[in-house]
Amino acid sequence: MFNTTVQNVMKILVVHRQKETVSQVQSVLSGSNPVVLHTESGLDGLLTSRIEHFDLIICGTDLPVVTGFELVRSIRTHSVNRNTPVIFIADQVDEKTQHLGNALGVAGMLAVKDVDHHLAEIVSERVKPESDWNDLLSGKLN
Repeated sequence: MFNTTVQNVMKILVVHRQKETVSQVQSVLSGSNPVVLHTESGLDGLLTSRIEHFDLIICGTDLPVVTGFELVRSIRTHSVNRNTPVIFIADQVDEKTQHLGNALGVAGMLAVKDVDHHLAEIVSERVKPESDWNDLLSGKLN
């Protein structure tokens, strides 16, 4: 493991079952050179979010084992990422999905087809990366 201090790097947890969507997110946000950790199931995302701090969590709504809505609800109540911005990515953003996302206080909701066009805008407006973080990814523990 590296034992260096990383500054002004955005750490993102992407919880999505489609690797193409994860690649799309990495491509759109490549200008900020983010550290991206990917899990495919909501349960893995939930476990990861309980032990590691992230600047942003991007998750699908339809995840195996634990849905995106359940994931965010649990993060908001039992996680070190309680105040971390979350962006939902869904196949379609309908009224019910919008209502549930608003109730959970998500920073944004995107249809998969809109990731290229709107993800960077939402991130630049609503996500502020930590200036310095010490954790498992950087090799330093608090």
